[in-house]
Amino acid sequence: MPDDRLPKLAVAVTEIATNSIRHGGGRGTLRTWSQDTAFLCEFRDSGYISDVMAGRIRPDATQIGGRGLWLAHQLCDLVEIRSTPTHGTTIRLHMDLPQQAPPRT
Repeated sequence: MPDDRLPKLAVAVTEIATNSIRHGGGRGTLRTWSQDTAFLCEFRDSGYISDVMAGRIRPDATQIGGRGLWLAHQLCDLVEIRSTPTHGTTIRLHMDLPQQAPPRT
């Protein structure tokens, strides 16, 4: 991952991890891996997000809280949210990796 993207990923990861602790039962699980042309960070916790638009609408300047998911959407190439009352919440942050040029022959 290019050095200029690492701080963005670090902020997004911190925001989502904080949300897991605050709203997801006090703990969560983080997994990371690379897949095809992206680096992924997946968070799982026991919380439930009922708002299907969570993180997609810019928070009001006077609003307290509610910026973590929105910020992750601004910093990452893709944010996926899956949440059910019975299975909790899974959030995946995707950061595109630069394409490698094929070796010259």
